Amino acid sequence: MVNHRSTGTTRLLVAFLLAGGVVASSAHSGQVLSALTVPMAALPVGCALKPPPAPSPPPVTRDGVTVVPISAMSQFPTNPWSGTDRMIVAAVYRAIDRTRVRLLPDLPPTVSRGAAAASLKAADNILEAYHAAYVSALGDRVEVFAVTFNDAMLAAAPESVSAMLNPPRGFTSRVVLGATVVQVSAPTSGDCARAVDSYVQSLK
Repeated sequence: MVNHRSTGTTRLLVAFLLAGGVVASSAHSGQVLSALTVPMAALPVGCALKPPPAPSPPPVTRDGVTVVPISAMSQFPTNPWSGTDRMIVAAVYRAIDRTRVRLLPDLPPTVSRGAAAASLKAADNILEAYHAAYVSALGDRVEVFAVTFNDAMLAAAPESVSAMLNPPRGFTSRVVLGATVVQVSAPTSGDCARAVDSYVQSLK
């Protein structure tokens, strides 16, 4: 005879342990990502975090139509930024995995919708993402992109052949920290880029 009370208790315990694992993973993810921000003391003279973007203008209503202006920097509302917003998470992952489907605004609406859906699909296995932008003394932009997967095996997967045959221009460095993949990108390998990369590499 099945003991329903015991079975119910076991299921509740398993659910509790699984939930605890998710919370613990999220907390660990946040600790790893917050550690990616380079301390000011580790940056060379003239290299610093880019000032946060100005708030987007408020919506404007004309003739019964409300228009919401989009700031050029609105993709990342803070600097540095970390979070779970699916649109931003997918954008960060696209910056790391160059073989992912990219949004092409000049495609027909049906194709664009499919590309957008494929882009968001990239966020399915990601717990949290991170982005920070630095500016060098010469005005070069140095960016740090990071995503934490729900499975460390996904972070350890090698880059695709396509990505290796078509490397990005400029300076790019990639490091895996457990379940987190971090990429440092800059137009050149200047002092600022090297300092940011050196700090990220020291977290291994």
